[in-house]
Amino acid sequence: LTHYFELVHETCPYLKESKGSIVNIASKVALTGQGKTTAYAAAKGAILGLTREWAAALVHDSVRVNAIVVAEAWTPLYANWIKTFGDEEAQQKRLSLITDRIPLEHRMTTCEEIADTAAFLLSDRASHTTGQWCSVDGGYVNLDRALD
Repeated sequence: LTHYFELVHETCPYLKESKGSIVNIASKVALTGQGKTTAYAAAKGAILGLTREWAAALVHDSVRVNAIVVAEAWTPLYANWIKTFGDEEAQQKRLSLITDRIPLEHRMTTCEEIADTAAFLLSDRASHTTGQWCSVDGGYVNLDRALD
């Protein structure tokens, strides 16, 4: 959390001068909780708070501030975690328990999808978007689990 604060604090004059944009990376855990992740949930929740606070504080300088809320994203770290569940069959069973709960296409979000969203939020195509928390998660956090 302190890295986010320190980086923005140090770059604020340049962001104002360039009318730049900030994209913070948060987690669904900030919104849903998960259990046994108290510090992580608190830090990611604070990042969402900073996103809205900075958006309000920098709006008159035309600096946009948004956050991407990541849920289940297929990263190398996630892949390594899945491997801890045993053989290939056990790994697939665990992965299916997770992906079956993701409404859109029952699959993990890719790193490229997160990067594409960041590129959009940083681009002029998002020129009137600020203070938003963008969930890139196939509807995992915000859609009702009873869709079936």
